[in-house]
Amino acid sequence: MRARTVLLGLRGFYGLYVMHGLFMPDTPALAALRGRIDEWGMGPVLDHVIALNPSPRQLAENLAACLGPPFDAMHEALMEQLTADPKIFRIPGDDIGPVGFGETWLRSVREQFSAG
Repeated sequence: MRARTVLLGLRGFYGLYVMHGLFMPDTPALAALRGRIDEWGMGPVLDHVIALNPSPRQLAENLAACLGPPFDAMHEALMEQLTADPKIFRIPGDDIGPVGFGETWLRSVREQFSAG
């Protein structure tokens, strides 16, 4: 059960990590989460372990990997970071919270699309 919790948690954190490259707005909380992953040097490792649509064999291998101390410790560190700064979808100075975050992200994507 713990391996499943770690795997699902790391999938979510890894999703946030890579979405930054798809014009997702940066917030202090998101930057701190990415910073934790980078401090641990786990970006490339998560890229290999956290498959979005794993085969049954990959899923079993991913779960087995998440039983190990490195992944469990990484999950705990990221959960602590999220607890310390939970406003991952709040842009500083924006009073509408996640809605403003979404609007900013959509605007950025549209601008990139328009720019060709």
